[in-house]
Amino acid sequence: MKPEERLQLDRMFNPRGLALFGGISTPVSFGQLILLSQIRYGFKGRLYPISSRGGEIAGLKIYRSLREVEGPVDLAAISVPARAVPQVLRECLDKGVAVAQIHSSGFVEAGEQGAALESEILKIAAQGIRVVGPNCFGIHSPRGGITFLPGFDFSTEPGPVAMISQSGGVATDLAHEAPALGLALSKVVSFGNGCDLDARDFMEYLADDPETGYMAAYLEGIRDGRGFLEILKRVTREKPVVIWKGGLSPLGARAALSHTGSMGGEAGIWKGALAQAGAVTVKGLDEMLDTLVALRYLKNPGPRLALLGGGGAIGVFASDLAHRQGLQIPAFSRGTQKRLRNYFPTPGNSMANPLDTGSPALPPDTVRALAEEILTHEPVDVLVMVVLVRTLEKEVPAFYTMNGLEPPGAGSYLRELLDPLTILKRETGREIVMVFENRAHLPEEVEVEKISRKMQQRYQSQGIPVYPSAERALRGISGAVAAMRFMEHRRGRRISHGPPGSPD
Repeated sequence: MKPEERLQLDRMFNPRGLALFGGISTPVSFGQLILLSQIRYGFKGRLYPISSRGGEIAGLKIYRSLREVEGPVDLAAISVPARAVPQVLRECLDKGVAVAQIHSSGFVEAGEQGAALESEILKIAAQGIRVVGPNCFGIHSPRGGITFLPGFDFSTEPGPVAMISQSGGVATDLAHEAPALGLALSKVVSFGNGCDLDARDFMEYLADDPETGYMAAYLEGIRDGRGFLEILKRVTREKPVVIWKGGLSPLGARAALSHTGSMGGEAGIWKGALAQAGAVTVKGLDEMLDTLVALRYLKNPGPRLALLGGGGAIGVFASDLAHRQGLQIPAFSRGTQKRLRNYFPTPGNSMANPLDTGSPALPPDTVRALAEEILTHEPVDVLVMVVLVRTLEKEVPAFYTMNGLEPPGAGSYLRELLDPLTILKRETGREIVMVFENRAHLPEEVEVEKISRKMQQRYQSQGIPVYPSAERALRGISGAVAAMRFMEHRRGRRISHGPPGSPD
């Protein structure tokens, strides 16, 4: 990307001034809601609402024309009817605006007349102004203090995860859900039709963005497939990229055409091309988030897992999942199984891998000892521990109460495990992943969910990711392993997944 092009996008993500066009004086209009979102989010730059009616809104002067604005304007948000967009874009070009995000729809996705309007937009853009959209939500940049229409309550904390998306809905869903999973965002772009700036441009920009460490993308169609894949190959040498490619089925392709005017393409070709370029491909938002969590918190993921939890079915189910995800669950050695048996004098427990602890509420010291045996003596990369949170927080306290005993405090079991597991992780150099199962999502389980979320934050602050199910945990681990393997391969390094001091 040329320096002058990068500078334009820098100005877009960190605008000193934002001009807003369309419906400014109309209650609940798209344009007015975008303006109010910036105010509530805490935009630190200057806001310039533009409307020929003039007046005032939310304590701000409404300018009758962009020509009246004296300060610098780096970004414009355009929400006028499609036929009026070219004229507004010319005004922005004359003012020296770096980038315009066009929220209006009615362009190539709407047929020939809309396609002609989009061609006109491109001609204006070629004269020096860049365009995000049309038919998009625009950008969200915590450090720049700017957000989408529905993003006034997004987190303002910047972080390492970036997303580019042709869908505004997918972009906002990710931005809403990511903070609760411990994923802070650097930049999010909803680029809609992508008539000017598209996936290739944003990926190229983010490749050299020091704030971005991981990328996600929701794509429906790509104008320059070859160019995009070349950029993707360069990015995946240094930064993991997770891609959800929409429009790969006949029905999905038809929906994509009417959504953003994009041709979906043949599924097998896309999947193969993205895999060769080093991207981790996913099939939905949950899978994308699961993979990002694993990438964010697992520094040395590998395919060999140990599973520890109460209940044989959990082990069987998780083993099937691991096989489908291309992960391994190697059997423990006889020596390890013999030592583990010391903790289970009665029959009915499996000492192999997975380790079935029988009871879902073993004493924390016992759980720590089991984890230590596995991580110290077995050549595994990741220990996955399944904890039945409802049992610990509802059933165990009820048992104490029924027997006239003082029940343990809320979250005490998980708190007691955290420090020993953190030390084990550090001393062995292995990864630990927690699964906080809570299947009974009833109104009276609200307190259990609160405890689960609070403890999730504590564990992840120590580099131990937490998932709500074994399925999502293994899915995330699989994606992280694939991304890291590709990066290491491209860098020409050999990956060691054995224990310290042991051969692979």
